[in-house]
Amino acid sequence: SISFERLIKTRHRASVAIAIKQKYWGLGMGTAMFSEMIASAREKGVLQLELDYIEGNERARRLYKKAGFTEVARRPDAIRLRDGTKLSEISMIKKL
Repeated sequence: SISFERLIKTRHRASVAIAIKQKYWGLGMGTAMFSEMIASAREKGVLQLELDYIEGNERARRLYKKAGFTEVARRPDAIRLRDGTKLSEISMIKKL
């Protein structure tokens, strides 16, 4: 998904997110999805794409880095699992 901001002060930004079922991993779908979202954002005049992911999701991190995103912030203990484990939420951006 891609969510475009509407307010004039934030219209240059958009948030992106993807989810792919495990049986489709490794087929290039994530890369293709990001290519389409980036093209769509550029058409709308977006200058910055943003996303968040949960610490430990290395597969997602590699995809995001491949797509040109860089880490800009961490929210420590933003996620708490049922067993009490706390994980950081990591924010990334891609300048267009």
